[in-house]
Amino acid sequence: MSKIIYICLYFLTLCFVICSNLLALEVAVYYDASKGNAWINPAQFTPAIEAEFKAKGIPYQVVSAKELEAYMKANKQGIAIMTMGIAPGEIFKNQGEKDLVRTWLFDGGVMFWSGDWPFYYWDAPANCPAGAGEVSVFGVTFTQGAGPPGAAMTPTDIGKKMIPSMKDHPSSRPVSLAILNNNKFEFESYADDKSRADPIALRAPKMNGWFVNFYTWPENVELKQVSKEMSELLENRFMTAKKAVDISGKLTNTWGKIKK
Repeated sequence: MSKIIYICLYFLTLCFVICSNLLALEVAVYYDASKGNAWINPAQFTPAIEAEFKAKGIPYQVVSAKELEAYMKANKQGIAIMTMGIAPGEIFKNQGEKDLVRTWLFDGGVMFWSGDWPFYYWDAPANCPAGAGEVSVFGVTFTQGAGPPGAAMTPTDIGKKMIPSMKDHPSSRPVSLAILNNNKFEFESYADDKSRADPIALRAPKMNGWFVNFYTWPENVELKQVSKEMSELLENRFMTAKKAVDISGKLTNTWGKIKK
């Protein structure tokens, strides 16, 4: 009888370990209808992302603000997709190192940001640190206003490789390459006009994760196409899908492992 109980406990423990790790495998797609949004319609964007991720077999979970907070605390090298153009107060309130989003990015998290100027607000447009929000997270303001109609972005060589379906497109909130260079940021420009970029992956000095500015203020761009390009960049640059269970029953996963 005791042997049966032992076996049952063993498999329950194994199931818990596997389920916990599978949760960590999922990409968090942030959408919370109770929070504010800016220059993007998350009610349209989120379903477009879901359709693309399902088609590509990318495991994901749509999360509320509270769930995003929990995900980031549990997954220091996770991947979060921001669909609303405004960060929730649960992760950002313009408080520098006190903000979860800053510590998470510096620890190794990857964040894709679409919509309005990154960290210009939290929760709603009424809470508006403006450009100081980027200073709070990254140490400098690197976004520049350019529209509408927006600056003309042309895919770079690395952009053509990482995002094969991407075409020329406008960006009204591109990132200044000069500011990144002057502040010793590491970055990969996927489309630019030689001085400003969008999409672009960047990280500040001592930052282990990546912030991916991905179609800020995406006017005259189909959200279905943006979602497709996002999935391409995720698969080609920021994630692998390797899982293995060793003979002892411990689940090992490298999902979300950033390619160095």
